[in-house]
Amino acid sequence: MTYPSSAARTNLTSTDVCISSYKLGEGAFRECLEGTYVGGNRNGQEAACKRFKPQFRAMEQEYFSHDFRIVDKAVEIADDWNSFCDHGKEILVNKGSIHQSNSGISYLVEPLIRYYTKFTSNGGWIGDRDDWKVRYMEAYTHFSYHKSGGQLIVCDLQGRYKFNRFARSKSRFELTDPAICSRRRSFGPTDLGEKGIESFFANHQCNEFCQHNWAKPRNPSQWFPRTKGTSMLSSLMTSRLQLTSRATFRLGMDDILEEDDDRSLSDYSDAY
Repeated sequence: MTYPSSAARTNLTSTDVCISSYKLGEGAFRECLEGTYVGGNRNGQEAACKRFKPQFRAMEQEYFSHDFRIVDKAVEIADDWNSFCDHGKEILVNKGSIHQSNSGISYLVEPLIRYYTKFTSNGGWIGDRDDWKVRYMEAYTHFSYHKSGGQLIVCDLQGRYKFNRFARSKSRFELTDPAICSRRRSFGPTDLGEKGIESFFANHQCNEFCQHNWAKPRNPSQWFPRTKGTSMLSSLMTSRLQLTSRATFRLGMDDILEEDDDRSLSDYSDAY
């Protein structure tokens, strides 16, 4: 699906990219290489080129398919958010495309985001609320629940606030790699289902960016470890993610995997 949207930050007309061997960072399953767009609107700009590690490439097609669905929904909700938020605080979500290297490796290519911050996870962790940008991202997740009629939340928010000192109204948030937790668990392994939704609200504190009439669940519980990384669960665990099950989860147990996106490498620390 191609979602025509001002909230989608795409590769524009650039269809080719030169991928270097310089590794920007890696997680448990994927790694990201530095690239440069060749031709098109983004000619010469930096690109993030993400690929699965060799032992996990069998899962790439399914993962990429879920990734596009997640981004489409996050963009759709960001469009609604941007229709009423303050100018200069709009949210853009990276929407990449698949590029095939000469060696046959599939890369998800998208515009590079530097000076990267992790705002929230998909298991209920929320960053430092002294930072208004964290509170803003919390509110966007709360809005996604309200806008979807309580069916899902957009979470695991990471990226940057790009401040334009010459024209503040052109400042904006740029996000990448969001997750969605939904009641039907229809958004892949990072979708922690109803318990992912509840875990966010167990930690969420409404703030100046929330509206009092937005819906939220009653008496939510924390079901997962409050970890900064992105948690993944096998599809075999779906029934345990429903609120009718009282199962809780621990990191390293119960088939929880965490893609911690280790960004400690030079030039990628807090940058993406």
